[in-house]
Amino acid sequence: MTDRPAAPPFEMTGARVRREGREILAGVDLRVETGEVLAVLGPNGAGKSTLVKALLGLVPLASGRTAIYGEPPARFRGWHRIGYVPQRLPMGGGVPATVREVVASGRVTRRSRWLPVLFGDRAADRDAVDRALKAVGLAGRARDSAHLLSGGEQQRVLIARALAGEPDVFVMDEPTAGVDTRSQAALASALHALVEDGRTVVLVAHELGPLEPLVTRTIELSQGRIVRDAVHGTTALGRPA
Repeated sequence: MTDRPAAPPFEMTGARVRREGREILAGVDLRVETGEVLAVLGPNGAGKSTLVKALLGLVPLASGRTAIYGEPPARFRGWHRIGYVPQRLPMGGGVPATVREVVASGRVTRRSRWLPVLFGDRAADRDAVDRALKAVGLAGRARDSAHLLSGGEQQRVLIARALAGEPDVFVMDEPTAGVDTRSQAALASALHALVEDGRTVVLVAHELGPLEPLVTRTIELSQGRIVRDAVHGTTALGRPA
């Protein structure tokens, strides 16, 4: 008896998404393999953000299917394996959270309760949060209110939150949008370490900038369809893509 091959992080078949009578995704087929660094490119309105949200089950499909490690998103239970970086920091009510509290919330999927995570009573949680803050250059802003930071700094907070969870897969929606050159370089350095460790990365971008050498594959969307799918020859780590 032979073992079944491991399911890929993401697999999408015939995915269609409609919104207000308009087709945002028009029958997309996509398989993301373990260890890939996939860049999703295309003009505004091409469906890039909708694609990654559909992969995660955050938007409903009109038809088709998507799976995370072989399971439909509604049945998937291994969310600690997935780190998602949205385009902007959610604006919530109540007492404003500090940068450290936002980043520490990335540990929630690894714990059963909120309070130990936020107050950092475990050395592993504290260390993971410290490493994540350092990786994005925000160690000195840990006690600041996250919502008082600039847009670029808030994006770095979201990236740190994903890093703190130590997932197997990172899904990043426009991680360099509004981020200065220095922060982009810090992100590229952090991602380099993740790629070297065999993590899978899916990122939406208009321009790759310093992230380009890390990318092993690019797809380009136009009007909700994949019009180009290119595998790069080698990565910045010198290994085949």
